[in-house]
Amino acid sequence: MLWRTMTLSLPPLLFLHANGYPAGVYRRFLEPLAGSRTLHAIEALGADAQHGPGRGWRRLHAQVCALVERLPEGPLDLVGHSMGGWLAAMAAARQRGRPVRVVLIDSPMVLGWRAALVSAAKAAGLTWRVGPAPVAARRRQHWASRDEARAHLGEKDFVRRWAPGVFEDFLRAGLHTLPDGSVTLAIPRETERDVYATIAHREALRAVRRLRARGVPVGFIAGRDSEELRLAGREQNRRFWGRDWVELPTGHLVPMEAPEACAQAVAALLGPA
Repeated sequence: MLWRTMTLSLPPLLFLHANGYPAGVYRRFLEPLAGSRTLHAIEALGADAQHGPGRGWRRLHAQVCALVERLPEGPLDLVGHSMGGWLAAMAAARQRGRPVRVVLIDSPMVLGWRAALVSAAKAAGLTWRVGPAPVAARRRQHWASRDEARAHLGEKDFVRRWAPGVFEDFLRAGLHTLPDGSVTLAIPRETERDVYATIAHREALRAVRRLRARGVPVGFIAGRDSEELRLAGREQNRRFWGRDWVELPTGHLVPMEAPEACAQAVAALLGPA
């Protein structure tokens, strides 16, 4: 879907959201970027049966590439947060005839022994039974009213770290109202579970390496206190990204905790047209 359009000077930007957070939740982060370019986003990746993740996220990847192919020819910037960063790199690696630039926001590469461990767990089917997938499968996804959802979610520690206004954007974009007035998650917890269980760690790493080999600019924004980055190997990632690494004083949800600073970092990494 086209999230917002402005016909201005910089190349168009395609933004891809994190697992479980629709694009509308990123309003405060995206608006500064939309001031000088046409901005596109898929509101809810994989939320319909046709685009459920699939092995190695092949259907999510196809969903993103289908949108890229519909965009006008010419330069394109791809930016993604967490899951979206991997998908941005994977989609950019397919664009051999189009000039592209890429920024990943706290989308760490899984390297070395950690990559081997994740691959073994996937092959054994363990990613469905341990780790974030079963946690997502148990996540509460229904509330009797929007006020009840606000009260329940507003007590979460990670929500309290968000910048002013972001929680309101999550309540608006992250929840759907049902005919009886109750609300549910806009991205079903089953979709979130399947994304984690079919994690495309090898595909993402191959994509970043292909982009680098072609001389495509690929930047990385790290959350200083990101637990996801710690689990993936912070120092290993710091060495992998080298001079393309930018760090902000946040957790994993960088665009929610520091939306303006994250937008500035993205703009700096992408550079001028």
